[in-house]
Amino acid sequence: MPQKSFWRITLLSVTTVLVTGFGAPPAHADIPERKYSAVLSHLLNTVMPPKLDEFHDAASELTKSIKDFCADPDADDLKDVQNEFNSAMDIWQEIQPWRMGPLVANGRDQHIEYWPDKHGTAARQFRKLLFSKPASYTDPAQLAEASAALQGFPALEEVLFDDKNADHLSKGDEDGVFLCQYGSAIATNLQTITGELLDEWPEFAEAMSTAGPDSIDYPTAKFAATDLYRALHEGLLIISAQKLGRPLGENEQDAKASRGESEVAKRSLRNIVHNLTGLFAIYDGKWGGVGTEGAGMASLIDNSLLDRSFRLNWQTVIDAANNLPPSIDELLAQPDGYAKLSEFKSQIDFLITLVENDIGGTTQLGGGFNALDGD
Repeated sequence: MPQKSFWRITLLSVTTVLVTGFGAPPAHADIPERKYSAVLSHLLNTVMPPKLDEFHDAASELTKSIKDFCADPDADDLKDVQNEFNSAMDIWQEIQPWRMGPLVANGRDQHIEYWPDKHGTAARQFRKLLFSKPASYTDPAQLAEASAALQGFPALEEVLFDDKNADHLSKGDEDGVFLCQYGSAIATNLQTITGELLDEWPEFAEAMSTAGPDSIDYPTAKFAATDLYRALHEGLLIISAQKLGRPLGENEQDAKASRGESEVAKRSLRNIVHNLTGLFAIYDGKWGGVGTEGAGMASLIDNSLLDRSFRLNWQTVIDAANNLPPSIDELLAQPDGYAKLSEFKSQIDFLITLVENDIGGTTQLGGGFNALDGD
């Protein structure tokens, strides 16, 4: 049976069982504050810190790899640097959707990854930078004060993966020397930022986990836990509207892979696979080898059928994502690529519906807001 029919029939059958098969579940009583507190503590104190450690280590390895390459440029060694970039980017894409506390303080998420860039700001600034080659942009401390569009992963992606720039890097010519110094500064700045995340996260996690009447920022644990629901909901909305919707355009003729995320490195769909990993950790409470299954938002759901339904449908989307190539450009090159991309977006949209109608309501954390509106 085609995948499109399978996932829709699965979702329909679960909904039918809930509504007509065994009778609708009774209305839920208020969830005790201690249950929200337990979820907050588990996700913020147990699950996230090891991932931030991993992110900092990956940024450090990336910095070392670039500096080693720049000391003796070689085309084969550049591939090693690109691999280190991808390793660090994989971890960032898992962390990215959490969008709370130190991750977004002072626009830090934009300094890590300036995207989406709807007006091509980064490309224009990058061309000017390469033309004038200002020494200040080879100094990590000065770079940290510069435009966010010239910091972070997208700028480093241009340095490492654009064919012309990669050629300059391997040759070690004048442009290559500047690009090496600039790339090293970007990586070093990322290393600094990830270190700041490590330092600041524990205080934020403690404040969220101890939410209550004595807290200025979080008067109740339920209020604090709303940030977790918002991260799950908003993360899926961003995948649908920005990471898939913008490249899809209005129709097949309007589709443009370059509007996707990380398309220079040909990993726009690979990013989404990692996004989904980090997002599911919010629901489940286990992230790779870290955490405990069922200790996330799922622990607030007193309905095993709904939980199984959500897990089944999430896994269906994961399977679909894993069957796609790593980039939208590669997918759209296939005869039925546009249809596949559109279908994948529809699957993400159905997950959004489940989060809004089932997870938001059952956990009592959904407020009916559109997270992308900033309400």
